[in-house]
Amino acid sequence: MDQNNLIQKKPFGFNIALPRKTIQEVKRVVQKEIENITVNPVENFFESADKVFSGEAAEEIRKYQAQIYSLGQLMREGQPTRTFNVKI
Repeated sequence: MDQNNLIQKKPFGFNIALPRKTIQEVKRVVQKEIENITVNPVENFFESADKVFSGEAAEEIRKYQAQIYSLGQLMREGQPTRTFNVKI
């Protein structure tokens, strides 16, 4: 590798030399994420989570719980009852 492309090595144990291109890529990604945070307001979160705040998600969960309970009840009815019978 070219010595001009590397960061100076740290004397106290950080012996890893990162290419300048990698650092520039990280800077670009961080700047992009900061722009996304500042541009996209919290309102987008409320729009995407509207089902949670309106109660539709809770209603859906209750519906699935009722289905699971009904299915379990039907499965329990289909199983034979076992009794312990000892003839002396």
